[in-house]
Amino acid sequence: MELKAIINSYDLRKRVFELSLEIQRDFKSEIYMIGLLNGAFIFVADLVRHIKNPVYVDFMKVSSYLGKESSVFNIICNITLDIKDKDVLLVDDILDTGKTLSKVKDILLSKSPKTLKICTIIDKPSRREMPIEADYVGFKIEDDFVIGYGLDYDGFGRNLDFIAKIV
Repeated sequence: MELKAIINSYDLRKRVFELSLEIQRDFKSEIYMIGLLNGAFIFVADLVRHIKNPVYVDFMKVSSYLGKESSVFNIICNITLDIKDKDVLLVDDILDTGKTLSKVKDILLSKSPKTLKICTIIDKPSRREMPIEADYVGFKIEDDFVIGYGLDYDGFGRNLDFIAKIV
């Protein structure tokens, strides 16, 4: 498999720090951060280390991909935190079609949070099929299939400290 780096590790670290400052500016008190597994675990870990507010972290595991293609949506593991009347930040690795984030957003909204904002490290607006946007975006990219920094191709590439497109 041939890879071409499109976002290096320095730019990733810098942008995660910038996002943490934006989030701290908007969330005045505690944050209930919900990460989507498996892809967002590295991003959540890096992001939470920079946020000075009290942060409660939980994860949801959903499945919507098989290889490069979007498939059927399944909830594998739901959150355990009570987010009713809380300020919630939903963190994902990538926003492309918007199908997964739209469904997860609806699930979280059904739990009556005070606020719900979305943060993603990668945004591919050209692939959007659902009317959803992230409040905090690391990088907007073209419609390339990318791996690294938690993003994978059938399990390969999550551990890369940069983001690369598959050539």
